[in-house]
Amino acid sequence: MTIDIRPAPIVALGLVMALGGCLGSGSGGGGGAGGGSGSADYETAYDEVTSRIATSDMPTSIDATYEGQFKVGVNSGSAEAFGSSVTPSNAEIIGDLSLAVDWTDGQTSNPFTGSATNIVATDVVSGDSIQLQGTLNVDSGQPASVSRLPVIPGVDTGSMMVSLTGDVANGDDEGRVYLGLTGQFYGPGGNAMQGVVTGGINDMDDPDAQIFDAAIGGSFYATQ
Repeated sequence: MTIDIRPAPIVALGLVMALGGCLGSGSGGGGGAGGGSGSADYETAYDEVTSRIATSDMPTSIDATYEGQFKVGVNSGSAEAFGSSVTPSNAEIIGDLSLAVDWTDGQTSNPFTGSATNIVATDVVSGDSIQLQGTLNVDSGQPASVSRLPVIPGVDTGSMMVSLTGDVANGDDEGRVYLGLTGQFYGPGGNAMQGVVTGGINDMDDPDAQIFDAAIGGSFYATQ
């Protein structure tokens, strides 16, 4: 099975369907997360970023690398699920994020480079996991930005958006995954970011011409 993903509020994930299920920020889960951390560790790190409070002193430039994770669930849709050890409706997927930001206020070009790796799907009922082969990279062909947003004199917040795409595989099954990350900056000087993930998968072996076969949604965090 091969999958092609195109940007949309919620997309399809044929490949991750074999791993994929229904999850998001705040959902529980078993082990087998990206980096070997697991869902509980993800939630702890996510909450730590939130506790930093939204940035109020957004700088006029950033040159830094942010490291973190994303965690998503997969709607079953019509995409073929592969892999028998993870039930799509029970699955959560966690992967490691590394996003380098080279940005100056007013910049219109994509300020991001980086990737998502170590992508693991876990069945939260059985605890079984599947690690996907492959890497998702920042897609330079999709809109991406960092924005400095004045609120009142002396108080500036910040927002961001970026897309990652790439091919992943589970054995002989291959897919092209799209992730859209949208969020805001947290902490002094925007030293962290956190927000929502949307995306999906399209099963190219399916003769029907649907736009997406399944959808994914969840959250992410990253810190300097």
